[in-house]
Amino acid sequence: MYRWRSGCIFYFGGKLMSSFNLKIEKKIATLMFDMPDSDANILSIKVMLELEVILDELRTSKEIDVLLFKSAKDGIFIAGADISEIEALKDEQVSYEVVRKGQIILSKIRLLPFYTIAIIDGVCLGGGFELALKCDYRIATENDKTKIGLPEVNLGVLPGFGGTQSLKHLIGKQKSLELILGSKLINGKKAQKLKMVDECVPVGYLDFKINSFIKAILDDTQRAKIDAKRYKINLLERFAPKLIYYFASKQVIKKTKGNYPSALEVIKLFKDTDKLPINEALSLEAYAFSRLCISDVSKNLISLFYASEKLKHDKFVPSDIKALKINNTSVIGSGTMGSGIVWLLSNIDKTVRMKARTYDSIASSFKHISSAYKAILSRNRISKREIELKMGHISYTDSYNGFNNIDLVIEAVVENSDTKKAVYKDLEAVVKDECIIASNTSSLSISILSQDMKKPERFIGMHFFDPVPRMPLVEIIPGEKTSEETIATVVKLARDAGKTAILVADCAGFLVNRILLPYINESAKLFEEGGNIQEIDKAIEEFGMPMGPFTLADEVGLDVGLNVSKVLENAYGERMAVAKILQKMIDKKLLGKKSKRGFYIHEGKQKVLNPEMKSLQLHNKEFNKDEIIDRTILLMVNEASRALEENIVKNASQLDMAMIMGTGFPAFRGGLLKYADFLGINKLYLSLINLEEKYGKRFEPSNLIKKMLHNNETFYKG
Repeated sequence: MYRWRSGCIFYFGGKLMSSFNLKIEKKIATLMFDMPDSDANILSIKVMLELEVILDELRTSKEIDVLLFKSAKDGIFIAGADISEIEALKDEQVSYEVVRKGQIILSKIRLLPFYTIAIIDGVCLGGGFELALKCDYRIATENDKTKIGLPEVNLGVLPGFGGTQSLKHLIGKQKSLELILGSKLINGKKAQKLKMVDECVPVGYLDFKINSFIKAILDDTQRAKIDAKRYKINLLERFAPKLIYYFASKQVIKKTKGNYPSALEVIKLFKDTDKLPINEALSLEAYAFSRLCISDVSKNLISLFYASEKLKHDKFVPSDIKALKINNTSVIGSGTMGSGIVWLLSNIDKTVRMKARTYDSIASSFKHISSAYKAILSRNRISKREIELKMGHISYTDSYNGFNNIDLVIEAVVENSDTKKAVYKDLEAVVKDECIIASNTSSLSISILSQDMKKPERFIGMHFFDPVPRMPLVEIIPGEKTSEETIATVVKLARDAGKTAILVADCAGFLVNRILLPYINESAKLFEEGGNIQEIDKAIEEFGMPMGPFTLADEVGLDVGLNVSKVLENAYGERMAVAKILQKMIDKKLLGKKSKRGFYIHEGKQKVLNPEMKSLQLHNKEFNKDEIIDRTILLMVNEASRALEENIVKNASQLDMAMIMGTGFPAFRGGLLKYADFLGINKLYLSLINLEEKYGKRFEPSNLIKKMLHNNETFYKG
C-alpha cells in the first residue's frame, strides 16, 4: 500500500498551487519538490512556510523510517533562496526575522524522528544545499548538471539558513571557508571526496543506490560504517583555529582589498561562533546576513546577477533565426590571442585547424595551449586523459590545406587592416560558401574590413579578451551586411565555450576598448603632468580595479595600446588625442612586460618603478586620490554615455556587464554607469564641467548627460 499526500495547499485564482507532494510506501517517505509554473525549485518564503507545515505534520508520524528529499525538476534539486526576496529586504531587523524564521524551519528537519536523506541530482545551491545539510545523509549523482555549493558571497551576503554552521561541522573550518569564500560550485564526485555527501553515483544507478543505502542506515552495524567515513577534526582545527582565520583573512584582504565585506564577515562569524551553542551561533549568522543584505554592495551584486542571467538568454536576433551547426573550425594566427582561441575551441571539443606562418610559431602556440591545459589540470578540473583527447582535436598547417570543410574561421592576425583583408581574400578562395569568417580585431571597423568580401553576410567581429582562457567576455560585432544567422551562430558558439556574449554595434574600438583606452590615456597624461606612477596605480586599485592603469599598460604592451589609441584618435578626434609620452616610450623600446621595461621594470614576477620614466615627465604636479579617480573614471563614464546614446550597446546594464567582464571594473560598485548613478547626475555633471574648464574639451559632458541633468534622470531607469 502507498498513498500520496499534497503538502500545504494554496489556491490562486482558482488554481491549485502546491510545491510538495508526499509519498509513503513501506515506511519510506519521499517528499517531492516540484515548484509549479517554474523551471527551478527555489526556497521562497511561501515555499518555506509550506515546508514548515509538512515538517510539523511529519514530526508526529509513526509510519516512517526514512524520508527522502527529492526534486521533480530535470537537472535541479534546489537552486537556492528567492533572490528577489533578498533584494527586497531593506530593514535590518525585518531581514533578521525573515532569515531566523528560515533557519528555524530548516532546523525542524533535524527534529524528525526518522532518518532523512537528500537526493541531489542537479543544481543544489545556497539555501538548497543548506536544506541538504540539515538532512542526516546526502546522495549526489555524477550528472554533469549536479553542482553543489554556497555561493552567497557572490551576492554580497553569506549563507543564512544555517549553512556556515552545518558545513563547518560536516567538513571542517578550513575546507568550509575555502568553499564559502570562493563561492565554489563543485560536482558530485568532488563533494564526496570532501565528505559533503555520503555517496556519488551515476544517474542510472541512483534508484538502486537509494534502496541499498536505506537498508544500510537501517542496520546499526552498516550505519556505523557509513558514519565512520565522516570528517574527523584535525590537529590544526582543534588547537590552532586562529591560524586558519588569520590566513583566510589575509588572503581575502589581498584579493578584495576589503571591498567585499561579506567575505570578511564569514571569517568573523566562524571565529565568533567557534564555541557557541547552535542556537546562539545561528542567531549571529542571521544578524550577519541581515546587515549584509541591506548594504549597497549586496544590492549592486544582486543587480549584476540579474543582468548576467538576462544576458545569458538574450538571443540578439528574432527567435525564429537558428544557429548553424559548427563542428570544424580554424584559427588564423598563432600569437597569444590565436593560441588562446585554439585552446577555447578544442576545450569544447571542436576540431581546430590552426594556420601559422612558420613552424617555430606553431611550436610556440603548442606550448601556450599546453600551458593553458596544465593550469586547469593543476586545479583538478580536468584529467590528463581528457587533455590528450582535447589536444587531439588540434591540427596545424602553414597553408590553406584542409580548409574546404571548415564551418567557421576566426582570424587573429596583427591589427592591420590590409593584412586582415589579404587573409579574407585567401580564405574566401578556399572555404565553402556557408563558412563563417570572424575577426578577432580589437578596434577596426567590421563593415570596412568586409568591403571587398564576396560574402559579407558571413563575416562578423568576435573580439575575445586576453587571456582568452580566463576572460569571460566576447564582443560580437556585426557589420552592415552581417546576417542574423551569422550573429546567432557565433553567439551560440561563444556561449557553448562558457563565455558571455554581448552584441556591440560597429564603431572604432567597439565598446570596451572605446571606453577603456581613454582611461589609460588620461592616466598617461596625469603622469606627464607630474603624477606619481605608483600613487596613480594605487589610487585606482583602491577604487577597486584589479590593477592600476600603468600596470595594465605594461601587461598589454605599449605598442598594442598605442595602435588602438591611434585608431580611436582618428575616429573620435581631439577628445581621444593620444598622450605624447606613449610614442616617446615606444621610441625608447619601453614596451612593457614583453620588453621587460615600461612604466615598470619587470624581472620575473617582481616589478619596480622604471627610473627612466622620470625624465619623460613634462611637469612636476601632485594629484590627490579624488583627482585621479575623477579624471580617469569619470572620463570613462562620459565615453560610456556616448556609446549608450549612439546605441552601441542595448542598455546600461549590458554596458556595465561588458566593463566588468572585459576590464575587471569593480563589481561591488555595480558597474560603471551604476557608479555614475550612485554619484548622482548633478554631481557627475558638475564634476565634468569642472574638469573641462581645467583640462579641455575631452571632459565636456555628453549630450546624454546634459539631457539626463535636464530631466533629472538616471542611467538605470526606475
